[in-house]
Amino acid sequence: MIYSIIIPVHNEGATVEASVTQLLCDLAASNIPARFEVLLVENGSTDGTLDRCRHLASIAPGVRAIAVDRPSYGEAIKRGMLESQGQYLSILECDLLDATFIERSFALFTEDDAEFIVASKRHPASRDRRPRKRRMLTWAFNGLLRVSLGYPGSDTHGLKSIDAGLARELCAHAQTTDEVFQTEIVLLAWRLGVRVHELPVTIEERRAPPVSIRRRLPKVLFMIRELERSLSRFPGGPRDGVPPVTVTRVPAIVALTRIAPPSEAVPSASALPPPPARRHFNEATT
Repeated sequence: MIYSIIIPVHNEGATVEASVTQLLCDLAASNIPARFEVLLVENGSTDGTLDRCRHLASIAPGVRAIAVDRPSYGEAIKRGMLESQGQYLSILECDLLDATFIERSFALFTEDDAEFIVASKRHPASRDRRPRKRRMLTWAFNGLLRVSLGYPGSDTHGLKSIDAGLARELCAHAQTTDEVFQTEIVLLAWRLGVRVHELPVTIEERRAPPVSIRRRLPKVLFMIRELERSLSRFPGGPRDGVPPVTVTRVPAIVALTRIAPPSEAVPSASALPPPPARRHFNEATT
């Protein structure tokens, strides 16, 4: 089995080789019975990042370097999803190359039939060590998604793992690009009847974000309008969909670390009823 790992890379020339090499070591030490491919999707860098990605691809088995001609997180992950060859895929970030998230995702894929997994910064067991303003922005954005679109999940940004067939289906029908794309695919999966599993994550801000909170706020309203247009293709009320599952414990198929303690009052994946049958776009679009 091939498991694909997609890493969007922008202006990471100074660190990309060392950080990806460490991830490869972590994966080699894991108990995941899969062969990994790592897709480094460079997008519009100006510091020689693409050259460093290509060099790493030339010496590390399973690593591929892909280039997108403009800075775009959404286009980078979409390109990686479409070019991946694995049965499952995970989308990581250069500041959070978390092999444990991949281990936990693999367990949910193979033992609990999961199709879409999000590392939620607002999971009860998460440790979000970012500045308070950043945490408040995450809370406010997800509040807007709940009020305007009815999405009951706690987070749509950050690390994700997706069944590869579903990932291609979502790419084919997504209408947005850039940053909003990562939220659109979560919401589309939810509206299709896919159960979104949320896992905890430990995160801290290692450097200032490229866009300030003040500049980001006007973009949020634009993103909401774009998401409303995308979801308007589906019949029924705005709250049609399957509520996400907050997962604390995962099936014990692999050796895992940093698992939330069993005392957390959150249901395990195995204790939840199976999700209803998925809808498909050819049935749902108007």
